[in-house]
Amino acid sequence: MQGGQRKLFDSCLPKVKLLYFRRAFLNRCPRCGEGKVLKDLFSREEFCSHCHLEYNRENGFFLGGVPINYTLVCTFWILPWLVAYFFGLISVALTVVGTIVGAVAFTYLGYAYCQCLWLGIYFCFAVSEMPDLNKDISIPRGSSSNGK
Repeated sequence: MQGGQRKLFDSCLPKVKLLYFRRAFLNRCPRCGEGKVLKDLFSREEFCSHCHLEYNRENGFFLGGVPINYTLVCTFWILPWLVAYFFGLISVALTVVGTIVGAVAFTYLGYAYCQCLWLGIYFCFAVSEMPDLNKDISIPRGSSSNGK
């Protein structure tokens, strides 16, 4: 890329990062936004049905979904139970049972979606890893290489 095109590319980068994450958040392929990442509640596709992007980057890639799942379960399930207990709204037994049952259930129910979120987060921070990157960023015609 020439100097002016590079500046324009760099200014578009935050928008591209958000686009990749938004697509993954909506269970869509980060590259084209057309194909689905998840087959169903418990499994994901290996490739995009539209642009054929391979979702699995390397062995163990989707282990990044584990800390995302853990964070979401702790934040949106366990923490509210503990807050309700500390304010005296529920008993200790109900807190323990509700926390454990829900944490185990939501861990299994949400793991595939957390893999989808991990894919979006990955491409937010590793934009250069996206195949056909220039396809997603259109550089306006008439921009010169010297940045004028």
